[in-house]
Amino acid sequence: MTAQLSRINPTTDHGMPLDERIAAAEMQIRTLPAAAEFRWALFQLLCVTGHWERAIGQLQVFAQLCPVQTQAVQVYRDLIRAELWRAKVIAGRERPGFVFHAPSWVEGLIEALRLSAAGQIDAADQARYAALDRAPLVAGQAPHFAFDWIGDSDSRFGPVCEVVTAGRYRWLPFSDLAAWKVERPATLLDLVWAPCTWTLLDGTTVCGFAPARYPGAEDVQGDSGERDAIRLGRKTVWRESGATGVIAHGRKTWTTSAGDLSVFELAGCEFSNGASKRGSNQQGGSNEQA
Repeated sequence: MTAQLSRINPTTDHGMPLDERIAAAEMQIRTLPAAAEFRWALFQLLCVTGHWERAIGQLQVFAQLCPVQTQAVQVYRDLIRAELWRAKVIAGRERPGFVFHAPSWVEGLIEALRLSAAGQIDAADQARYAALDRAPLVAGQAPHFAFDWIGDSDSRFGPVCEVVTAGRYRWLPFSDLAAWKVERPATLLDLVWAPCTWTLLDGTTVCGFAPARYPGAEDVQGDSGERDAIRLGRKTVWRESGATGVIAHGRKTWTTSAGDLSVFELAGCEFSNGASKRGSNQQGGSNEQA
């Protein structure tokens, strides 16, 4: 975002638990309620902990106190809305948007989410297995190594990337990608949504954000240290569900033939695949996100 906002530090860390950092930010606001920087600091912390309604409230107050940041406010309002839509997609209640019309095998991943949410784990396994079997393998080249295939370490996504573009949550298959560049995190918000640029097979450049964490970080159980490590994307944990379900929490992680890499470890990458090109103006999927 702007240089001014990136300099606002939501309380010095020094290993302080997130709940204590939130309490400290709230104390600052009680002392100086009209200080926009304290509102912004609390907003960042609430996004990290997944308190979306409270975050929106602080964002609205910040917008009133600092009207010159209207563009930043709109960007993060859209990102929160995309995060809420993402939760509905994962729960099998909605569909993701798409950058292009989705290949037919993607429907199996969407159906697997719906079936899993309904408790039909065996049927979800069948739908997911069929989708993964049909999805093309995509090779790539990072600065210091190459890989023969790549996918999300969470099998709910597997051969697709989660992206937020034009304020909407979308899926982008690896088979549509020529390259990506993920910016290094500079603020707490970058640990939730990483600014990213994707180059598509037809040469189109798309700018937006890559979710830097898996969904549900706000619901993670455990002691405060474990919860904070997952919320801040300092670690990734996985659990199995059925025969094909691998569900992750924490930092977004890619699995490749060369090993597992976090979203920031694989910050720059070029892909080589033989997928047929699609028209750059085509839009598919549901864009009716609240």
